[in-house]
Amino acid sequence: MTRTLILALFLVTLPIAAPHASTFKFRLLADPTTLDWHLASTSVETPLMMNLMEGLMEVDANLKPKPCLAEKMTISKDQKTYTFKIRKNAKWSDGVVLKAQDFVEGWKRLLTPATAAPYAYLLYDMVGAEEFNKKTSTDFSKVGVVAKDDQTLVVTLKKPVAYFPYLTGFWPLFPIRKDVVAANGAAWTKPGKMVTVGPYVLEAFQNQTKIVMKANPNYWRKNNGVTEATAMIIKDSATALNVFKSGGIQMMQDFSPDDLKLARPMPEFKTFPYLKTHYLLYKVKGAATENRDLRMALSQAIDRKPIPSILNGSQKLASTFIPPKVVGYDAKMSLAFDVAKAKESLAKSGYDVTKPLALVARNSERPRILAQYIQSELKKNLGLKVEIELFDHKVFRSQITSQSFPMMMMVWAADYPDGDSFLGLFESNTGNNIGKFSNAKYDENMTRAREDWNTLKRDSLYKEAQDILQIREAAILPLFYEENEALVAKNIKGFSINPIGYFFIKDISIN
Repeated sequence: MTRTLILALFLVTLPIAAPHASTFKFRLLADPTTLDWHLASTSVETPLMMNLMEGLMEVDANLKPKPCLAEKMTISKDQKTYTFKIRKNAKWSDGVVLKAQDFVEGWKRLLTPATAAPYAYLLYDMVGAEEFNKKTSTDFSKVGVVAKDDQTLVVTLKKPVAYFPYLTGFWPLFPIRKDVVAANGAAWTKPGKMVTVGPYVLEAFQNQTKIVMKANPNYWRKNNGVTEATAMIIKDSATALNVFKSGGIQMMQDFSPDDLKLARPMPEFKTFPYLKTHYLLYKVKGAATENRDLRMALSQAIDRKPIPSILNGSQKLASTFIPPKVVGYDAKMSLAFDVAKAKESLAKSGYDVTKPLALVARNSERPRILAQYIQSELKKNLGLKVEIELFDHKVFRSQITSQSFPMMMMVWAADYPDGDSFLGLFESNTGNNIGKFSNAKYDENMTRAREDWNTLKRDSLYKEAQDILQIREAAILPLFYEENEALVAKNIKGFSINPIGYFFIKDISIN
């Protein structure tokens, strides 16, 4: 099907009219996997989670934590006890007053094993949290979070954690209404059922078409005037670009390489710093890539220098998994491209090159192009046959967690501005450890880094951990970093995307 026909069909099924002055429309690449903030785990969910809900704290423009639903945070002298005072004027969208207990219920649900939350590990530094999540304890009263009264939440950690305040602004730690979940079951995230405490409420969700959010009439602070925000689900980049040009959307991201060429000269084109790394992930248990020498051969055989020109973007070659401007970044650490050494590693591995290796990627333009490039590099340099398998966003995670693919095209953006947000993925006990990497020294470094607020010491620990991950074990191959590139209509004022990928619609005004 041609792009022209795709656009024509889109315009037929979804007539485009100039949006009302108080309506903000933006492109979403795919249907979200879920709207349950305890299960969400990808960037597609980000603009929805961060505009429907809020947390105790939030990240400001300088990447510092500041009060949000908690008007005040105090920390004990030993840095292990946090006390949050909940705002008295904060209400849920149905008018019910927000209580400290709503956070207790939310964190309990996050840690409950049956929830199977990918981010449950974020609370493991809290007293009793890991034991409860791993079923070695069934008594939640022993977990270090308690509502002293309706406005007072007390959190007790096992040890100091330098970045803990940031975690409270990330969606897995948002509060929840236990009564709403109990009354509606799995349908609690549906329009008309979900209640939120952020600036917007869920009005409508049409699969593969659009998600509509309306201003929350009970929101506790000022909204600049956007009364409706609509996420238009447009998978094809060329279609989205044409819809933007026609005025049907006022912001778009996620360009194909060809469309990025067309968008970059436009006066509406903007770039924003982004803490984001694209990487090749190897399955180190349950696949052919259990063999370290094979992983080493694959990484050494891929020339990453042409990637920016192939993708026509702002990509910069990655050295460490942690990107620049974050503690633990090292510009000199990288497993060098070396075909001769790659062949030596392959021979040492004993791998039969007649057996194909699967490479999995998301089914969209850029991941597909990148997968094809890696496929050609491994064929050219090692004689390996690579079979590409593509999955749509909604099923990608379920596929890579349920099956043992040896190679996966992955991307990770910071959930909070610390190296732990990246390296925590590969600890032995984390729900997001898709590759099943496990190394005792790596885990030890991560534990020590959390406890030490000294930036230089943490930097050293993170760098050593990445040396283990990338060089000694070759469990991943960092590919590139990139900025956040977007088209923003001229009549949209106050729009920005912060370095962890959040944009807040409540701060936007429309002229």
